[in-house]
Amino acid sequence: MYFILNKKKIKDFYKKNTAKTWLLLLFIVVVIFVFHDAVLYKKPIGKVTNISVKHSRTDTNFNNEGRKDQEPIYEQVLTIKVLNGTYKGKKVIVKEEYGYSLIDSEKYKKGDCVFLNITGNKHDFSASIQGVKRDQYVMLLVVVLAYFIIFLMGKRGVLIFLSLVINVGVFIYGLNLYQKGNDLRSICNVLIFFFTVITLFLVNGVNQRSFIAIISTFITIFFTILIFQMVLKYGGNIDYAALDYITGNQDLELIFIASISIAGLGAIMDVSVTISTALNELIVKKPEMKGRELIYSGKELGYDIMGTMTNVLLFTYVCGLFPLIIIKMKNSISLLTIIKRQIPFEISRFLIGGIGILLAIPVTIGVSLIWITIRRQKR
Repeated sequence: MYFILNKKKIKDFYKKNTAKTWLLLLFIVVVIFVFHDAVLYKKPIGKVTNISVKHSRTDTNFNNEGRKDQEPIYEQVLTIKVLNGTYKGKKVIVKEEYGYSLIDSEKYKKGDCVFLNITGNKHDFSASIQGVKRDQYVMLLVVVLAYFIIFLMGKRGVLIFLSLVINVGVFIYGLNLYQKGNDLRSICNVLIFFFTVITLFLVNGVNQRSFIAIISTFITIFFTILIFQMVLKYGGNIDYAALDYITGNQDLELIFIASISIAGLGAIMDVSVTISTALNELIVKKPEMKGRELIYSGKELGYDIMGTMTNVLLFTYVCGLFPLIIIKMKNSISLLTIIKRQIPFEISRFLIGGIGILLAIPVTIGVSLIWITIRRQKR
């Protein structure tokens, strides 16, 4: 009897969650495939099947100002089985060194998949490692994220994940356009337009709330960048020479403005959607609500959002900066120098993003009020 009852519960659960069960199975298949997708690559890929490590020597490591540390250097002898291409199935011995700090070297493990550079003929060849193949781990995280989004939110979760995929595709396309020599300012403007429209229409649907949020986001971004450019004009230029990875003749100011514009977009959209949705719900529940009451309700909601969103922005920039600070300090750059040269960029990004969040509150309230007033007049 107990077994029959449990069997019935299992059947009921399966009927209610058939789509989610099949989706889970599909994701499992995708993950398994990605862990065995070497055949899709033209570049030789190998799997570490055996490894032996021994201490090779000791080098001097200048990892702190005024102090020399002795760093052990280890030699790893790797047996690697080639997984694709002409040499598929063959094994090769590769010797690699790594330092204890692992700053500029890699410590390999048994089971790692690596990209190889193979020289020689089919019967007598040698290989060197060019890097670890990590796409399978990225795909695993993507699949877990996608499943939880869809499992928790159903059809709306599918649209949310679809918006993420489309936005990533649009961003990559924009980078390719810049690589081909197109104007970065125009590309950035187009990206902001597509990110906003795609995200809000897919996540919230094509409705009044989305239109208000889209208009509010565009207006807020415009005034935020305008304020930043006015500060640059009358407050003095930023020294962009301290930006990381500067190469060639580039418009550093334009690159910095583009990064600020896109960085604050998510927070501004979030504030705009929250306020426009809340005010729309108030009008639906209480159609006779006056403009002053709407403004007051919007302000109260804005106060609640403002603190948390500003802190989210701060923590995002801090966590992005933290690894760079550690690496630079390990390379004998003092904390004071880092604060003087690197921190101003992150402070600028945070302040401009914070201004965008604050501006989004009155802008969204104003756009909502105008939209509602026009609708009432049409009636």
